[in-house]
Amino acid sequence: MEEIVIAVVPAALAAVAAIISAYIAAHSKAAEKRSEARAARREEESRLSMEMLSANMDLAFVTSLAVTGGHTNGNVEAAQHRAVEAQEKYESFLREQAAHQVCKI
Repeated sequence: MEEIVIAVVPAALAAVAAIISAYIAAHSKAAEKRSEARAARREEESRLSMEMLSANMDLAFVTSLAVTGGHTNGNVEAAQHRAVEAQEKYESFLREQAAHQVCKI
């Protein structure tokens, strides 16, 4: 009887360990899928946010021209200059990020 217990106990422990490992692996894979889905949503939100920011910049620039009738004063010119610089920096950032992503592939 003792020999059976000695043979069964380790096998039972190994089976329990295998079941626990399988459960942890399945849970980990599900958590990873959820994390990837959240990352995809954040990426899409970020892309849309950047698109809206760029559209807003264009609208503000055109609005400043329309309000002043094309005749700007120093304040409007300075604001337009800052807007153009900010837009150029942003577009440069996007190009750098795109190049970085291409290099990762």
